[in-house]
Amino acid sequence: MIQTVKFRMYPDEAQEHQLHEIFTIYNRMKRIGYNLLFHGENYMAERFGEGKTIQQCLMRLCHNNPYVGTILSNNIATLEQQKTWLEKRRKRMTQQLKVINKKINEIKEQDTHDRRLKGLYARRSSIMAKLHNLHLEPVVFGTKKLFRERIRGNITRDEFRIQRDSSFSCTGKKQHGVKNLNIKVLPDKTVKIRTFSKQKGRKWLFILISVNSVQLKWFQQILNADKYTLTVKRKLFKGKVRYFVHISYEITEPAPHYGYEHGAIGLDFNYNFVALTNVDQHGNMLSSHRISFGNLHSYRTDKRNDYISYKMDKVVNYCINKGKGIVVEDLQFDQEFSYNKKRNRKLSNLKTTALQLLERKCKKRGVSFRKVFPGYTSLIGKYKYSGLHNLTVHYLASYVIARRGLGFKETIPAIYDWVLSHVGEFIDPRVKKSSPYRTWSMIHDLFEHSGITSFKTAKILRKTVLMRHVLHSVTSAQPDNLKAGSSFLKAGRIDDYHKMWICVKNHTYL
Repeated sequence: MIQTVKFRMYPDEAQEHQLHEIFTIYNRMKRIGYNLLFHGENYMAERFGEGKTIQQCLMRLCHNNPYVGTILSNNIATLEQQKTWLEKRRKRMTQQLKVINKKINEIKEQDTHDRRLKGLYARRSSIMAKLHNLHLEPVVFGTKKLFRERIRGNITRDEFRIQRDSSFSCTGKKQHGVKNLNIKVLPDKTVKIRTFSKQKGRKWLFILISVNSVQLKWFQQILNADKYTLTVKRKLFKGKVRYFVHISYEITEPAPHYGYEHGAIGLDFNYNFVALTNVDQHGNMLSSHRISFGNLHSYRTDKRNDYISYKMDKVVNYCINKGKGIVVEDLQFDQEFSYNKKRNRKLSNLKTTALQLLERKCKKRGVSFRKVFPGYTSLIGKYKYSGLHNLTVHYLASYVIARRGLGFKETIPAIYDWVLSHVGEFIDPRVKKSSPYRTWSMIHDLFEHSGITSFKTAKILRKTVLMRHVLHSVTSAQPDNLKAGSSFLKAGRIDDYHKMWICVKNHTYL
C-alpha cells in the first residue's frame, strides 16, 4: 500500500533561485515531450532529424539529466488519460443519440405533428455535429482557467508561471544500492536535489525540511524504505511562494482489528451523502447514520480533497466505534450519460477521490474492507424491507449491502411468488433467465407497470387505511387470476392499485 507524507521545505535565497531554474527546465521539457508524443514521428523528425527517439531528444535538450525518465512516463500517462476521456465522450454521445432516436420514434407513432419533434431533431443534429468533429486535443498546461486569467490581465506573468510550473518529481527506484538517484532524503532532515547544472559545486541542492512529532515516525519509515517517489511543489500563499515535498513509499498493510464477527456496516454511496447501516451478525438492523457532503462541487482541488478526507474519517470512526468492518458496493464508473454540470462534477469527485481514499483509510486503521456486487440493492431494500423499517431507500440499500457482505441471500417473499404466479408471462424483464435477480426485476416491472412507485412507510399506512373500506365493501370472492376482472387490469394495466397493493402486502387477505 502506498502512503504519501508532505513536508515543508525552507530554502534560502540562493537555493530558491536554483529551485526556480529546476521548475522552469523540468516543466519546459515536460511540455516539449508531450508535444512530441502528441504530434507523432513526423513532427519529431522535422525538429530533431530522422531516427531519433523522444528520450534521446529530451536528453539532448536537458543535458542528459536522469529526470527525463520521469518526464516521459508522466507524458505517456497524460496522453493515455486524454485518449480514455475521448473514448468515454464518444461512447456517451452515441448513447445520447440512441435515447433521442428512441424518443422520436415513440412520439411519431402517436402523432407525427407533435411539437416536441422539432426540439428533438435540433438536439440530435447538434450531438451528431459534435460527434463528427470530436478529436483528440492537446492539454493546456496550467489549466484553461489560469490561462484565461492571464489573458485578461488578472494575474501577472510571474504568477502565471509559478502556478503553471508548480511541481517536479522523480520516480523512486534503487540502483546499485543507491535510492532515488535524483532526489534523496537524508537523516539530518534535509532533501538532496539534483540540479540541471554541470558546474562543480552546483550539481546538488541540500534543503532543510520541517518534521514535527507526528511526522517523525513516517520520516523514519522513509529512511528505511527500499524506494520512494518525491514530488517538489510550490504554492503562492499571501503573495509569497512556499515549497513542499511529497514523499510516497510502500508500507505493509496492518492486520485488521475490526472484522465481521459481530456484524458489519453497510455503506451506500450517493453524490451528496453516504448512508450507513449497522447490522448484527444475524443480519438484523441495529441503527443507521447519514454523512452529508455539502457543496462539494464548489471547492477547489486541495480543499475538496481535504474535505472528502475529513468525511471519510467520519465513516472510519463510525466503523471503529461500532467495532465492525465495512461493506461497500464494487462500483463501476463507465458513465454513458450526462447529468447537469454540477451533478457531473460531484460524481467525478466521488469516483476519483472518495472510494479510493476510504479504502486506504480503512486499511491503515485496521478496519476490514469488503466489496460486493452492487446490483439490485435499492430494489431489494425497497420491495422487501420498506414496510419493516421507516427509512428511505438509501438506508435500505445499505442494509442489503451489509447483509450481502455477511453472506446472507435475499429470498423472495412468498406473497411475491403468489403474485407472479398469477401474472404468468405478462411480465418479461430484460434480465437473463439465468440471473439470480430475474425475479426481483419482474417484481419491479410489475409494480412500475401497475403505478405503484412509492414504498415509503407513510404511503403504506395511508394506502392500508384506504383499502379497509375497499375490502369491507367486497361481498363476492375475488378472482384467482389477477388479469381477470376490470377492477384489476384493463388494457394491460392495473387501475385499482390500492387493491393490488393489499394483495401483496396483507397476507390476511388471502
